[in-house]
Amino acid sequence: MRVPIDWLKELIIFRSSPGQVAQMLTMGGLETILLPDDILEVDVLPNRSDCWSVRGIAREVSALTKFKQKPIKTKLKESFKKLNSAVKVEVRDKDLCPRYMARVIENVKVADSPEWLKKRLEQAGMRPVNNVVDVTNYLLLELGQPMHAFDSALVKDQFIIVRRANPGEKVVTLDGKEHKLESDMLVIADPDKAIAVAGTMGCANTEVSPATKSVILESAYFNPISIHKTSKQLKTRSESSVRFEHGVDWNAVEEALDRGAALIAELGRGEVLKGKVDAIGQEMKPKIIELRFDRVTKMLGIEIPQGDITSVLKRLGFQVTNPKGGISKVEIPLFRAMDVEREIDLIEEIARIWGYNRIDPTMPNIAFPGKDVDREDALRHKVREILAGCGLNEAQSYSMLGPKDFENTGTPSDKAVKIANPLTIEESIMRVNMLTGLLKTAVHNQNRGIDNIFLFEIGKVFLPSKGKLPDEKWLLGGLVVGSPFMSALDKGEVDYFYVKGVIENLCRGLGIEMPAVAGSDNYLLQPGKGAQVEGLGIFGALHPDIQRNFELTKPAFFFELDLDALVKLAAVEKKLEPLPKFPSMSRDISMVIPADLDNQTIIETVQRAGGELVEDVFPFDKYKDSAAYRIVYRHPGHTLTEQEVNTKHQEIVQALTSKLMVRLRT
Repeated sequence: MRVPIDWLKELIIFRSSPGQVAQMLTMGGLETILLPDDILEVDVLPNRSDCWSVRGIAREVSALTKFKQKPIKTKLKESFKKLNSAVKVEVRDKDLCPRYMARVIENVKVADSPEWLKKRLEQAGMRPVNNVVDVTNYLLLELGQPMHAFDSALVKDQFIIVRRANPGEKVVTLDGKEHKLESDMLVIADPDKAIAVAGTMGCANTEVSPATKSVILESAYFNPISIHKTSKQLKTRSESSVRFEHGVDWNAVEEALDRGAALIAELGRGEVLKGKVDAIGQEMKPKIIELRFDRVTKMLGIEIPQGDITSVLKRLGFQVTNPKGGISKVEIPLFRAMDVEREIDLIEEIARIWGYNRIDPTMPNIAFPGKDVDREDALRHKVREILAGCGLNEAQSYSMLGPKDFENTGTPSDKAVKIANPLTIEESIMRVNMLTGLLKTAVHNQNRGIDNIFLFEIGKVFLPSKGKLPDEKWLLGGLVVGSPFMSALDKGEVDYFYVKGVIENLCRGLGIEMPAVAGSDNYLLQPGKGAQVEGLGIFGALHPDIQRNFELTKPAFFFELDLDALVKLAAVEKKLEPLPKFPSMSRDISMVIPADLDNQTIIETVQRAGGELVEDVFPFDKYKDSAAYRIVYRHPGHTLTEQEVNTKHQEIVQALTSKLMVRLRT
């Protein structure tokens, strides 16, 4: 909908620039852009029928800026001649037309509209026709109330009947198209014929023309559902049908009629007959909704002063009674009857006018009442952050697998949990590890030209139990293939140590001391290239048979950790150590290592022999059966001397050669 700023300023005075108004409306829930010539283009939401008018937009600006709206004054001057038989109305289907009003303007001179009216319509995207039709379009835009003008002389006996269409009845509308009507469509008719499709478009047989002398002006409230169905079936969507199918303001029906008659009389030099027809079926009454202030605080997560809440609602046109016991009764104006139905709708209105930007963003508490978000959820979120920081992408695979998947990984499926009524055989068994789903995801990516695959997944596996339900266990799985480097010049590929480094980073991020690592003969791992982390799980190179079964073209490395065990070990609070006051010294040891000696044993031997002087020890080079380790020495109380370090280093060398039978390289 297009709203010229000049027109808007006639209904409300504001100091903001057109660009600022567009920004305010957007932040208030109505996406708005500023067009050339200071015209606002407002994207009206389907539920906001009250905003299909300049006055509706002015109401929004008033609520956002706190400036008061100007009242629209109608100077209606009626002649001494009474309406009497100048028009008669019979509403036969009051369920589809709860209210129908009409006035008569005589001695009208139909001509071109004045320039100000033409300009207004053109700026809003409408084509001027003549002074009578343009008035109805002008008020449709200003008040959101569609109206229609009939040439009184073309309406038989000046008798208007509001009824359902006759089966097979045909009409020609103002756009020159012929339509065949259905029996559930509402029409405006005279005793002989239909003269308008209610709420959609008038018919050509009563069109106002330069020969028109007397005008019957209608204003009505039609059932929104009926108008929507009619518009859809006829494939005719007009400015009137858009507003009627979203719901118009009951009170604006009469206001628009009086204002329209006054303007037609003014521009056409006509006379408004005294009196009007007002055929009401069942009158609409405002709804009353109870608003609990503590509920507002609970839903928005912020305490808004009660005075501000009341002010926001009043600026939007709601009537608010004085609160008692923290509860106010709010009367919903009829122009908001279509979308404000519950307390939560009022809270939404408060939030958008108060300002979403004034509400601090916080993570919602998704736990059950009386129970905080559990520590496991928080730590699982932390695990995701750490692994994403390591360059891995989170995947989510199905918990259901097929017999072929179990066969490809060499996992027996006879003891796995079977699904009683599977949709397909490929999803008939519950998974017992995370690796299978990650492998299927990796193959999917590989087949689409992605060479470097870095995945992790957090999920449950399902293990048979003696009870009716299976045991559900949280696992963390990871799979890496290809190169971790972004540059095409770097040909480095992932390996055993890369995966071990990811696990070490994870432990460090969770405040866990890396558990002991030892060899593993797990059937998922390649012999000699895998390990187990004590109490947590396994990692290493994927078994070549499994790699061939899944047709992976590059070597794959994976890890699978017991997430429940990892979470139990994680530190609740991180303890920061002060920076060391004294410098460190380091020494390197290069040695030939026996084939059956593992890294963890070497590190533990160095730490025992070095005592408190050894701050850190780690391997930094390996070639065949040779490895080089760096030992970092530091004393917490003084600066180490060369003699102290050399003496302690010789003790460590002696322990390695005598206890582990390593041979130093020179």
